[in-house]
Amino acid sequence: MVLANTTHNSDVVSADGVMVYRFARGCDGWTVENRTFLRLLRDNETESDSLWSFASWESVDGRSFHFHARYEQDGKTIEKLEGEAQLKRFGAGRARFSEPSGTEIRLPIGTLFPTEHIRQVLAAAAKGKHLLSRTVFDGASLDNPYEISAVMRPLSPTDAETLAKNVGLAVEPSFWTRMAFFALDDSSPEAEFEMDAKYRADGIADQIIQQFDTFSLDVRLKEIELLPPPDC
Repeated sequence: MVLANTTHNSDVVSADGVMVYRFARGCDGWTVENRTFLRLLRDNETESDSLWSFASWESVDGRSFHFHARYEQDGKTIEKLEGEAQLKRFGAGRARFSEPSGTEIRLPIGTLFPTEHIRQVLAAAAKGKHLLSRTVFDGASLDNPYEISAVMRPLSPTDAETLAKNVGLAVEPSFWTRMAFFALDDSSPEAEFEMDAKYRADGIADQIIQQFDTFSLDVRLKEIELLPPPDC
């Protein structure tokens, strides 16, 4: 992870970090584990270190979700989130947090959890669609759920071949995707967060650009290990 660019009013002058991401299919659902370390250097020559860890489980039917997130800044815990979310048959539901205790968030009809969301984005891209908007709960912040607007277009055969070479796998249909995250209860026209990615049809990406308020990060794939399918 390195600094991609900054806005004119940003005080960030450099950034570097590493992300370790594990995505696995189990017999009853999908598990995600993410651990990200980032160091920022600002124009007053001060450094800040952040560590973000996240783990979740999402049921195969897309109706149950468990999550745990922890954010540390310079060795101090800034935020800790933990809980579960359930969707009813037609997509409405609630997220209940054990930390912060007693917090509940209503999930409107049509809400998706993250794995189902990316599955729908890639499926829409494979059908030639260029826009998909969905409400998504990911458990990573109290600003959830988000309205995520995704714009997709197919990569050229040459770019798809380059992506396949970067991940060491056979060529598959591949897509450039931009996602903009809007807090559902916020009327601001500005997205809270945006990301660009080059995805294969199997969901593997070799590059992601994460865009924050005043700077963006270039996240490049360094190493990948394919996990065996579950024995069930």
